[in-house]
Amino acid sequence: MIHLNIIIMKYMEVTMFDNNRFGLITGSKCSVLFPKRSAEKGQRTYAKQLANQMFFKFYDEKGTWQTEHGHLAESSAFEYYQQHFCKDAEYQPPFEMYMEFGGSADCIAPEWGVDFKCPTSLETWLDYLHEGIDEQQYYQAQMYMFLYDRPEWHICAYLLETNRMSDNGLTYPVDHDKRMIITKVKKEEGWSDLLLERGEPVIQMRNEFYNILIQNFK
Repeated sequence: MIHLNIIIMKYMEVTMFDNNRFGLITGSKCSVLFPKRSAEKGQRTYAKQLANQMFFKFYDEKGTWQTEHGHLAESSAFEYYQQHFCKDAEYQPPFEMYMEFGGSADCIAPEWGVDFKCPTSLETWLDYLHEGIDEQQYYQAQMYMFLYDRPEWHICAYLLETNRMSDNGLTYPVDHDKRMIITKVKKEEGWSDLLLERGEPVIQMRNEFYNILIQNFK
């Protein structure tokens, strides 16, 4: 078992101390560039967030117990994946960036990449089987394939009891060797060109908001 302190330190290195990341459009948020309807409000909000992060070098704390479970369960998900699916997988590869885009993959294998999802309920986990991944996860996979130069990405939903369940002696009725649902995503031809095109107005708005911050705080 990878020690919890190492996981926390690795997470802090990326989210708090990596100055290269501030202000970049990331994989987890890039779906805002591909809205079903009007994009103006969502992209404007995201541009402001990027400007604030870039100027102050600070992320607001918006974690929930669900996200905390995801962070703590990620190392177990990796060990499970390495044991059952790919012994050559590498955990938490280096942060990658290209121009105004960046991201940190959970795991890299020789011919594909991996993103771990750790739902906090049996029904949410089974939705990966019944419904597949959502658009945000699809675009995140496309971004990572672009950044890490991989033709395929695996979204791996791992089922692990929450701390609350463990404290109350509860376990999921799923055998240990059936605890991971994998959705494989192929690289979409031409997606990276569209990403660069869609990212331009957001970066322009980010820079405008950044200039406002400079005028008011310097």
